[in-house]
Amino acid sequence: MLKNKREILFKTVKENNILPITSICKLNCIFCSHKNNPPEIETYSFGHLDFELIKTMLEFLDHKEAVIIGESASKIIEGEPFTHPKIMEILKLLRKKRPEAEIKITTSASFIKVRELQQLAELKPLELNISLNAPGPEERVFLMNDPQADNVFKIIKELKDYPIDFQASIVSMHHQLGFESLEKSLDFLERYNPPLSLRIFLAGFSNFAEGNNEAQPGFYFKLKEFINSRADNYSYPIIIEPQIITDLKAELEGIIKESAADQAGLKKGDIILEVAGQKIKSRVDAFYKIKACADPKIIFKREGRKRTVTLTKVAGQKSGIIISYDISARKKAELLAYLEQSSKAGKNISTTAISSKIAFTLLNNISQKYLGEGYNFTLLKAENEFFGGNIFAAGLLLNSDLKKVIEKNNPNCQRLILPEIIYDYYGNDLAGNHYTELEDKYDCEIILL
Repeated sequence: MLKNKREILFKTVKENNILPITSICKLNCIFCSHKNNPPEIETYSFGHLDFELIKTMLEFLDHKEAVIIGESASKIIEGEPFTHPKIMEILKLLRKKRPEAEIKITTSASFIKVRELQQLAELKPLELNISLNAPGPEERVFLMNDPQADNVFKIIKELKDYPIDFQASIVSMHHQLGFESLEKSLDFLERYNPPLSLRIFLAGFSNFAEGNNEAQPGFYFKLKEFINSRADNYSYPIIIEPQIITDLKAELEGIIKESAADQAGLKKGDIILEVAGQKIKSRVDAFYKIKACADPKIIFKREGRKRTVTLTKVAGQKSGIIISYDISARKKAELLAYLEQSSKAGKNISTTAISSKIAFTLLNNISQKYLGEGYNFTLLKAENEFFGGNIFAAGLLLNSDLKKVIEKNNPNCQRLILPEIIYDYYGNDLAGNHYTELEDKYDCEIILL
């Protein structure tokens, strides 16, 4: 059941430091998931939020964390921030209320005016994440129905003259436009204004998508192969999303140019072993340990040899490393503690964990010790059967998907460990089903990690 809209807005602001300002986009991207959602899926759409309401929402933001605008990371449909008629007033008030917080804006850049760039520069620290998606206006019209298809190219060129941090992203439609189109996009960025980094996303299409748009599973590996073969030709890091990782080695995916990590000599492919004398437990652990430290001494491995560098930075400053998200040290410790309780020689709590398809190999490797005869533990892989297509994300699993894998394998468990990302603040999946539905049906304790 849909919650009160005002309640979900304030909950989103407080819990995630996301500032929703509009659900209006004015584009019609063929890869947009929102327009293909079936009626069972809970989403919240608001139009342009009233300025007075936004002023109140600002009071709930955490001043210590980055403020996120325009990124769809909740059930709220996020539109294009620069379509809001009071966008600059909102940003200026946000900066006044939160003078030190970084502002991160995801935008198509179709509606940014050149004259606004100086105002944006004055609001630093501010970062634009520009969704480029195409090498030129013609392709942009085809992919995004962009009514101002040349504007993004003009803005990216102009940004070079302003002290504004700028990252880029591309949803790859190489299965329709070919890799030549993607390579032209990479060349455009290199020639006119290399971003701090570029993330290339595999287009995801569910069974509900209209037209002949489905990207087959094999397209991911073709995309990864293409990126690997071209990445060294460019001065900025290029990262494929999603990342398929199988272990907890803190291997660097890239280094932001002129950052502390770059100046210290770290490179893509280096594996972080220790930070400030502390051994690293995962990629996430490495990232946050490095960020937290002032002038951290780092021991890493390159081409089989251990090396040492010291990064020159203040505590809390970004280091410039780019690394995939795996699991935090805290969550890893919690998971292993629960699995220890499945020991037949100990508490012998019958335990089942369910993983998404993309994370299964990683979790299988983490929990390998507990899959033996001495433990009462089972690891299962859930498919995104509700959405189908080439969707394989944990955040898009529903209770119905979990029920299918449970009933197929018929585990008689006392404890069921599920990905926390499946559920919102209220404990509901994308269709509004609460996780306690599984708790009641299978008479077991539910753990969300």
